[in-house]
Amino acid sequence: MKRFILVLFAVVTLGFPIATFAQVPGSPFGGFVNFSIPCTCSGTLWVYFTPLYLSNVPITGPLVYSPFSTILFAQYAIGVPSTWELGGYIPGVQACWIVCGPACCPLPSLGLMTKVGTGL
Repeated sequence: MKRFILVLFAVVTLGFPIATFAQVPGSPFGGFVNFSIPCTCSGTLWVYFTPLYLSNVPITGPLVYSPFSTILFAQYAIGVPSTWELGGYIPGVQACWIVCGPACCPLPSLGLMTKVGTGL
């Protein structure tokens, strides 16, 4: 009986994959936060980076932080001006909607953050 329980325990613990943060999809990014705008219709945060490192050439541009789909690391100071942020993002996702008159309009961005950490 003890052997059966030991084998069952080994099958259950080794048979299921272990979730890691490396499995979160996205391309790497890093940058210095210049300013941020709350997305009033979608409940997200539009963060503008200057510079924004998506490749070897630095650019400037916005990424969107979503409290519903972004994994947080480090100091939890997302979108605070004059902080450095590093993480992963999914390019081309439009996730920021703001109020414009009686309706909601999209605020363009380069993508949606999947994981992000800050350094103070």
